[in-house]
Amino acid sequence: MHIIFRLLLLVALFTTLSYSQGARGGSRTGGSGGFRSTSRRVSGSCVGSNCRSTGIIVGSVIGGIFALLAIIFFSVYCYSRYRRRQVQSNAIVSYQSDRGGDSKVRPMNEPAYFKSGNWMSRYHQYGCWHGPHKMSLMSDQYASRVTGHGYDDVGPFTISGTYSVENQQIVLNKSYQPGAGDLKENFGHTVTIQLMGNQNHAQFEDK
Repeated sequence: MHIIFRLLLLVALFTTLSYSQGARGGSRTGGSGGFRSTSRRVSGSCVGSNCRSTGIIVGSVIGGIFALLAIIFFSVYCYSRYRRRQVQSNAIVSYQSDRGGDSKVRPMNEPAYFKSGNWMSRYHQYGCWHGPHKMSLMSDQYASRVTGHGYDDVGPFTISGTYSVENQQIVLNKSYQPGAGDLKENFGHTVTIQLMGNQNHAQFEDK
């Protein structure tokens, strides 16, 4: 999209310069006899300050049309990205281990409270729930970091983030792989999700 936007601006600038130069070139008629015959042959051409003004006006109009089209395309592109990010940032998200019993999320003051393995996720968007989707998460208890990957209705994604024992909080950066999944929703963007532990439901939920 940025490349298209720049090309449109270059075309508009080139068109404006072409019209302006054409107008200036038409006014170069010499006063000597050698140039008089040429002046007569092109007597039907646009010559003088009026022609130069007309060329500038026409070039400006064409350039303005290209600029307007570029602004429209750029605005639609930005709105689509903003709409996608805004919807996901307000989504209700929960993550829960797909294993039962002791492998579920333990109280955060116990050892190994966050389990590596397959987790289930779901989120609320466009008035309905999406999921559950399975994703694989790996936790580094020494660095308090989490990494992983998965797939949802938007497309494949990778996970990176951190967690805090004191705050019982996980921050996940969900980066979608561009060119895969739902191309209308997948812009290759990254969504940051803040989750709080809910021990009653043994899951992490969106704040």
